[in-house]
Amino acid sequence: MKLLDTNLKTCELGTSPFCIQTEDNQIKLHASAIMVGARGRGKSFFVSNLLGWLKFDRIFIISPTFESNQSQFKHLNIQPEDIFDPDDPLVVEKIVALGNAERDDLIEFRRKKQILKELKKVYGKPSNLDDDYTLFDEYIDPITRNWNEPEHQRGDKRPVMGLFVDDAQSTAIFRNKKFLNLSLKHRHLFSMPGDESSLGLCIIMVVQSYTSTGGSLPRTIRNNATHVGLWRTKSKIELDLISQEMAGEVSPEKFIEIYNYIMSDPSVHTMMFIDLFPKPNHPSMFRKKYTQFVVDEQKSISQNLQMHDVSSTSRSHVKHHYFSFVFLFYTLYFFSSEILT
Repeated sequence: MKLLDTNLKTCELGTSPFCIQTEDNQIKLHASAIMVGARGRGKSFFVSNLLGWLKFDRIFIISPTFESNQSQFKHLNIQPEDIFDPDDPLVVEKIVALGNAERDDLIEFRRKKQILKELKKVYGKPSNLDDDYTLFDEYIDPITRNWNEPEHQRGDKRPVMGLFVDDAQSTAIFRNKKFLNLSLKHRHLFSMPGDESSLGLCIIMVVQSYTSTGGSLPRTIRNNATHVGLWRTKSKIELDLISQEMAGEVSPEKFIEIYNYIMSDPSVHTMMFIDLFPKPNHPSMFRKKYTQFVVDEQKSISQNLQMHDVSSTSRSHVKHHYFSFVFLFYTLYFFSSEILT
């Protein structure tokens, strides 16, 4: 069996699925993350820190128990109108409406900014408007009679919006088809005009078990996760299922090996973090407690970077041998010429 090259080449089209800039050691956004752990493991504490590290401009909450954990999230300035009951049948529509309003405010601000730019270009200053003065009075300060610059609550910044779903596993939210649809197309939400990428919505879901009967975490959500946080589990069946569902990125045997290495730390707060879309500069797709990369000591940094990219590793070997051959050829040619002369 062999492969025959067609010489067909693909090119980059559209926008990246991870178009929000984050700091070097943070995960990519937009994300659809699942945090799985038993009660008292520190899931909410970790998510509170993660939401702060990722610098969200607005965070929506779907949780029946958020008020009891509110002190942990106080630093995120979450507004009361952004907290929702998972059993509310209109919860998805309400969040989408708020996200669309953010998008509309940004588009309107840019529209006004462009109009004011044209007014300055054509008229110079407001006193030159003459008969058109009343048509553009919203762009003129009534006191100073100078141009009135349009304002935006985020200063023309694209808002980074997140959704945190907590303690909702036995509620109606995971049986809500509109929520499933929201989670699948989260990065396409709140579309912008032209070729500009959608604002999108990052989702972090916290559950106590990976699967359960009645209101469980749907497989469609699990299969579309970009990141998974896993605390120590007593269920071998659950752990085996997670390792099998990760098999497209890492073998189940390697997954269990790394899990056991991380969980050798006896703390109940120990967590294995799996980044299915790590940045090129990240030395591993696995982390302990998010703050430490798990690196295979028997491999080089470049091998750890490529542990889930066999094709790139193969290409590097071919390139290495090619340049070694070229170097050897020219070395022999040089010395042969010296001897002959």
